[in-house]
Amino acid sequence: MNLTSDVSVTRRHLPNIALIALIVSCFIQIGAQLFAVSVIARTVQSAPPRSFAIFEGAYGYDSSAFWQTVPPITSVLFLAGLVANWKTHRRNLLLGAFTLFLVGGAVAGFYLEPIFADIMSIGYRDQVDPVLQARAAKWYAFDWAVWVLSLAAGVALLAALARPVTADVPPNTR
Repeated sequence: MNLTSDVSVTRRHLPNIALIALIVSCFIQIGAQLFAVSVIARTVQSAPPRSFAIFEGAYGYDSSAFWQTVPPITSVLFLAGLVANWKTHRRNLLLGAFTLFLVGGAVAGFYLEPIFADIMSIGYRDQVDPVLQARAAKWYAFDWAVWVLSLAAGVALLAALARPVTADVPPNTR
């Protein structure tokens, strides 16, 4: 067994392995976001506070465990992907995707989640409030925008994977 060639093979494939793991995690998150915005958020904004019934009862919808787990995993995989691909032509695409991921997360965490919490604080009532419905519609539109940012990050990651793993070569200094 030749240990040197095994290490060489691992080093050669590490950028691809790290990037593929990141892409899988990122698209799991993008898929969950698509479900959340197209089903849950659409339902919530349709007729609040009556539509809040989706969260009521012993079996009400609650995806908090997913959102507390997957985005941190994706963040760690972004860092691993960046480190593994830092000296390649993929670096700029990975940095762009990571920036989109962070901007989307910041908008979600600092803007969308507080608005959602404020809307939900009203609580379920068997009526529709037009003013609340207008606020929820604005929240819903921003939720779609964050999903588009996430999708753009995922597409950038796929574009990075399509690039060959070649090291950046400094310009010839003659």
